[in-house]
Parts: sequence; C-alpha cells; structure tokens
Amino acid sequence: MHEFALTQNLLDRALKNANSRRILRVNLLIGPFLEDREDTIQFYWKDLAKGSFGEGAELHFDHIIPEMRCLDCTGTFYLDEDEKTSMCKYCYSEHLQLLGEEDVCLESVVVE
Repeated sequence: MHEFALTQNLLDRALKNANSRRILRVNLLIGPFLEDREDTIQFYWKDLAKGSFGEGAELHFDHIIPEMRCLDCTGTFYLDEDEKTSMCKYCYSEHLQLLGEEDVCLESVVVE
C-alpha cells in the first residue's frame, strides 16, 4: 500500500510541475536497495495516470549510490555496485549506517 500512496504523490507533483502540459518522461531518483519498487511504481502510475496529462509518460529511474557510515571507526564511503557484502572500507566492520535518501524522489519532468 505504501507504493500506491508514493506513486500518487509522485504523479501529483509531476502534474503540478507539468503545468497542464502532457508529460513525456518523469525522471526519478531511487534510493539504494529499492530496485524492487520500480515495477510496482510503474504499475500504479499506469493506473493512476489514466485520463491525465501523465498518461503514457515514461518513468526513468536513476539509482542513488549508497553512502555508508561505519559505526565503529566513523568513516564514510560509497558502496560499489558490484559488492555483495557490506563492510567498512577502512576497518572492515559490518556495523554500518545508511546515509541519505532511502525512498523515491522526483528529479525532473519532461513535457511536450
């Protein structure tokens, strides 16, 4: 249910930014570890946007590279996309905190 409300909010903001023009593309930033939300957001967008200026808009997701802080040595670093485990780059601790956004943000709207 969270994705439904999230998608409605994204659509509302995109329509406001479009200023009564047809939306061609919506560029979104998606937080780390949330790739599974993309399909759900696309599904809800298709349904929610019917009959609006957002109908048929392409949704484009850019992934935010996760920034982490080590809770042991306080070092901060970005995780590589290829990494399978999360360890501090400095002290190899597994006690990490995710910094930054964990959700989906509207970056820009391309209109006709």
